[in-house]
Amino acid sequence: MRTILLRPLLALFATALAALGSAGTITVTSPTANAFLGTGNTLSFNISDASVEVKVTALVTNPSGATSTFQTTVSPGTDGKVSGTIGLTFGNASPEGPYSIKVTATEVGNAYNDVPAIPVNVDVVAPKFIELSPVSGSFTKGIVRIRASLQETSLKDWRVKVNDQDIPNGTGEGNDVSVDYDPANLSSDQALSISIVATDQANNRTTKTISVTLDRVKPTVQIVYPTSSTKISSKQDVTVLVDVTDASVSSLDRTGIDVIAKRTDGVYIARVTLVSLKSTNGATQRWTGRIRYVKGLLPSRFVLSASVIDKAGNVATLQEVTVRYGN
Repeated sequence: MRTILLRPLLALFATALAALGSAGTITVTSPTANAFLGTGNTLSFNISDASVEVKVTALVTNPSGATSTFQTTVSPGTDGKVSGTIGLTFGNASPEGPYSIKVTATEVGNAYNDVPAIPVNVDVVAPKFIELSPVSGSFTKGIVRIRASLQETSLKDWRVKVNDQDIPNGTGEGNDVSVDYDPANLSSDQALSISIVATDQANNRTTKTISVTLDRVKPTVQIVYPTSSTKISSKQDVTVLVDVTDASVSSLDRTGIDVIAKRTDGVYIARVTLVSLKSTNGATQRWTGRIRYVKGLLPSRFVLSASVIDKAGNVATLQEVTVRYGN
């Protein structure tokens, strides 16, 4: 009778020993302690000594103490091993700061080791540009001074490219971007696409693109009317026509054209008032101005002087014509 009673107890003991002998192991390979996580992340793990399907759970605790659960199931091979991943996602409204991740594995008839909680930092906000130059759409004739300031507490790095090509000294890790690009090796004037990519430790990324035009050609200017052979009657307005040609119509605006009247000894008389600026042919624009009649303003001979500077800073050769005025 005693032997009969002991048999169930021995069977239970044998079962317990078998379970202890087949304890599984789970190892988390990523993220590592104190890693930065962004909106989309992957938790990777390896399992050994498994027998049947294993459920792996990641319990994530945020700075306020609230928790979120992420799970997956994996099936081992004949060697009892299996690797897997769990997607860890955080919304843009998730609180930033220190989190902890507790990973557990459960399997029927098997026990697994305790995995210490993994401390991580969650950052779901991409770097922000608070200052940026040059201005997109601007023109340059030489070195392009690329400057930016970044708002980011965990910046990883930034990278500057021109026309999708890396440039010397085009990378850095500080929050201030300061790169000078010299286009001297470019044989022709062209559009320059400047990109600045800023990445934080959680791999959140922000890209800014600036379009700049390289223009190293001086504009040309011609005073069309009046000419040195023109004699203008007194007591009337003087119309002035000036043709200006540059790399393109957009590379020059009215603020870069200045036409003045001065005496033959160089003394300033008056600035010619702009009436219109219109494109006439290709990259040529006609500047129309007027000197209003004022008694005694203009002497019998005076000089019209036209100076031009384009948006890139190229200065045209000064054009002047001596005009006869009066009866």
